[in-house]
Amino acid sequence: MQWELHFMRWANGWWGCPLLDHTLPWLTYLGSHFAVILFILISLILTRQRRIFRQLLLLYGTQSAIIYSLKFLIHRQRPFHFAQELASKLSSGPGEILDPSFPSAHAALSFMMATVLAHWLPRYRMLFYILAGFIAWTRIYLGLHYPTDMIVGAVLGYGASKGFFYYLRKRGFEVLPIRSHV
Repeated sequence: MQWELHFMRWANGWWGCPLLDHTLPWLTYLGSHFAVILFILISLILTRQRRIFRQLLLLYGTQSAIIYSLKFLIHRQRPFHFAQELASKLSSGPGEILDPSFPSAHAALSFMMATVLAHWLPRYRMLFYILAGFIAWTRIYLGLHYPTDMIVGAVLGYGASKGFFYYLRKRGFEVLPIRSHV
């Protein structure tokens, strides 16, 4: 944990700027629970397939159960509790729910959405993963998560989504088929 705080303090000195301090507290919500629910609802509207809606809800529920089980099992405090200079960026945003830090739900959920979108639109998969990585980075920038929180969250989001696809295929279901409907 100490090396991560040293890294975050060092990085805060060279990547911090007022524009990012004011915009990132809002952009970070692209990986929030609200964004996932909106993603699922838009998917239902675009595909008009309840099966895809149910699959996405099941994936979201599975991800959330894994993430929050780990959060409350490990119960790691957030970095701004140990580095007060990182806490100042919190006041710029719309507020935070301050549950335990490890793993990052925003990273996991953004990588979950990126993995689903990459499956649907493989031509743009790099763009989706870069955006998910950016969302994960905003959590470090804002002092809300350690780098390892982000890495584990991203791996969980990607891995659980791929595992879910594998499970569906083994059960004989199409894996969130949307390509022919968009």
